[in-house]
Amino acid sequence: MESMVHIISEAYHKTLTRELFINEWAQERLSFGKPLWHFLSVQMEPNNMFNIFIPLCGIFSQEILLHLFSAFTLISTLNSFEKWIFPETRPLWFLREQFANKVVVEKPAVALESHQLSCEMSGGLPCAHSMTFTVFVLILASFFFVRYWDRSVAWRSPFCRCIMYLLIIGMVVCMWLSRLYLATEFLHQCILGSYLGIRALSTFEGNVKYLFSRPRRYAVSAVCFLGGLALSVYYVKLELNIDPHWSVREAFKWCPEPTYLRHEVGPIFALVRDLGNLMGLALASPLYKL
Repeated sequence: MESMVHIISEAYHKTLTRELFINEWAQERLSFGKPLWHFLSVQMEPNNMFNIFIPLCGIFSQEILLHLFSAFTLISTLNSFEKWIFPETRPLWFLREQFANKVVVEKPAVALESHQLSCEMSGGLPCAHSMTFTVFVLILASFFFVRYWDRSVAWRSPFCRCIMYLLIIGMVVCMWLSRLYLATEFLHQCILGSYLGIRALSTFEGNVKYLFSRPRRYAVSAVCFLGGLALSVYYVKLELNIDPHWSVREAFKWCPEPTYLRHEVGPIFALVRDLGNLMGLALASPLYKL
């Protein structure tokens, strides 16, 4: 059993080491797009989605506003819980740990530049930017596609659909490149973030009528249960001698300037934000009446 764990651990570390070269390649070859990468990581982060972009979408329709906010909140909560339960390391943390660890003989032959935006305080898997941005783009694209489908015959052509799919893929890949360039995530964290976002959105769309018809007492009870689950994870980690604030300590340890750290991207803040948004939806239930 121990040998199997050792083999898996070695394979995992080798995979992360190889992925560091992808981050290095992104920083060396994609510096021409630095303004775009900064825009995507700063302006399209989950907090700005909640505070700016989702409310702006309400200009077009209350339906899209409710749909976006509900799906976005549920998927953001899923992301926050995953990072709270099992936070994974980030490229700069992993790289610097390898050089600081005297037991590691072979040091990665990689040099990564640290940016102000590289100082994240939560775990890397799944990438919150990729997960939420993918969901945001898919919902908006679906809304406008259906809207123009009824208004224009030309919009129904396979060419228009192909263009829309390419635009969606292009925007999501740009978000991945932004996170790779800033060395905030590994490639697998970006890909899994988008994949989990798509799967979660598909599940939400398949059960949207059921979710929107739940009475207030059931919705509030579900949110209280999630809050209790988050609290129990904290005490279970303490019992198992696992540091619940591991990702925060890593951020303070390896960030070149502590003033770059932002409390609003911390795991506890994200959980409180998402559970607060969920409670707001629960108190407004049943949502189909809105």
